[in-house]
Amino acid sequence: MNPPEYPEDADVEVRYPLTKEQETGPRDQWPWLKATVTEVCGPDEWQVCVEDKRVAFIQDGEPWYPLAFRDHTEIRTHEAGTEAQAG
Repeated sequence: MNPPEYPEDADVEVRYPLTKEQETGPRDQWPWLKATVTEVCGPDEWQVCVEDKRVAFIQDGEPWYPLAFRDHTEIRTHEAGTEAQAG
């Protein structure tokens, strides 16, 4: 089975931890958060910007959002009009 393709600038959802406790726990229990593909890195790897205020940090008075690398097991299509759910 070939992994799905997500082009740059695609709206997606990715697994990302909200807390330090989640960070050290099983990745398959991390919540799904809204993100945007910033780069296609390979046939099964994408760099994404996680766009959830709960994971943003403030630098020079501006919010910054984390970048992460994800494979097909931790990225999915974002359905317009829906919110990413913990899962």
